[in-house]
Amino acid sequence: MQAANIVSSSIQPLQNMTVLKYIEEKVRPVEKLEWVQFHIGKGFLALEELLNNHAGKYATGDEVYMADLFLAPQLYAAITRFQLDMTQFPLLARLHEAYNKIPAFLDALPEKQPDAPSS
Repeated sequence: MQAANIVSSSIQPLQNMTVLKYIEEKVRPVEKLEWVQFHIGKGFLALEELLNNHAGKYATGDEVYMADLFLAPQLYAAITRFQLDMTQFPLLARLHEAYNKIPAFLDALPEKQPDAPSS
């Protein structure tokens, strides 16, 4: 539960559109990206430390649990939307690869949703 809490209270709220639009009004786009990467990185460092002794195939073992449901979309956003360099987060990078092999997780990607904007 602690991993889900870190995501839901420390990482995800800083990626909400309202927060990002506010930041966008205050700084240049490159500074916005750096701001987001910094805050995601802080949360990811905490997650790496927390999960280091508990992870198996997934975040807290060899089955998908709540932490994975919270982590998968955050990892996806950090990598695709915010170009976060994952080399400093090897465990989370490995989990991201594992999540990319789960059909239900792939079906839940934003671009797979019926209301997703076409590119």
